[in-house]
Amino acid sequence: MKNKNFKTCIKCHSSALYKVSSTQVKCKKCGKKFSLKKLELDYTIVEYFCNDYNANVTSELLHVNYKTVYERYTDLRKLAFEHLEQKYSSNAHKFVEYDEYYYLPKTKRGKVKYLFDSIGILGMVSDDFVYTLILPDQFAHLKENCDINLAHLKEYSRFLNRYKIVHFQKFDNLLIRFWVFLENFTDKYKGIDKKNFIYYLKECEFRFNYEKQKREEILWDLWKRSLS
Repeated sequence: MKNKNFKTCIKCHSSALYKVSSTQVKCKKCGKKFSLKKLELDYTIVEYFCNDYNANVTSELLHVNYKTVYERYTDLRKLAFEHLEQKYSSNAHKFVEYDEYYYLPKTKRGKVKYLFDSIGILGMVSDDFVYTLILPDQFAHLKENCDINLAHLKEYSRFLNRYKIVHFQKFDNLLIRFWVFLENFTDKYKGIDKKNFIYYLKECEFRFNYEKQKREEILWDLWKRSLS
């Protein structure tokens, strides 16, 4: 992967840059000062992120502190999330296909007793682009209600497993392909905190909808804006 040649200001895009130190430059037009070395590292991390290297591997390959890479990855996931939310808002009236899916980590998948831990996701399609929303927890009242008969819960779980949870092998459409992509993507992680799941879901949505080069272009543009 080649490093980008940084010749313009990250704020105003002027090419009137001059050195103020061995690592920093300043823009004559807007006065923005930034570190070329840091910017080059940021760009390389964006590349590695878009090429599907995890934070640990990227840290080792670049000889950069893991915490630094992890924080950059977290920021990139948030930028992807914001980008997709804006795109969703612009296309909310155009959806032509919907599908509901219940996500469980690989270690819990296929086990009836864990079905009430699943995360409901609504998938939507517009112009061959997949959008997702996390649904409210429809099992919350079941998990909190101690008076519900245990046998009834087990029977309901079996019903969900048989009819509600998607069985991919019987179907083939864009949303089913996305659900398979999501499972394969999340299976790489040992565990995803439920409160952070939305960012991994949106990262998956981002990767599914865009080719690698387009991912880099979008995230790098958003990253530069966040710095300015």
